[in-house]
Amino acid sequence: MIHRNNQSYITAFVEGYICAIIGERMTIAKVSEAELDNAKHSAEKYVEFQIERSNFSDEEKKGMKNDYKLWAESALQGMKKRLRDSGRLL
Repeated sequence: MIHRNNQSYITAFVEGYICAIIGERMTIAKVSEAELDNAKHSAEKYVEFQIERSNFSDEEKKGMKNDYKLWAESALQGMKKRLRDSGRLL
């Protein structure tokens, strides 16, 4: 059985590892806008799920959902611009 604190550390490690792998691949790979849009959509669904499972009030959850959607769109546009500028956006 995994102790609750250890579970948080393990989750953070795995999430960090996944981000590192994605980051490494993004530095050398060519990707399409559709692939980035799909990745954003998947990330949004995951964040929505996490927000819904949280202990925040319904009003706080609504605010969080609005905030993350704005952040996600801003991050996506920034990634597309950087990839386009480097010739790696298909």
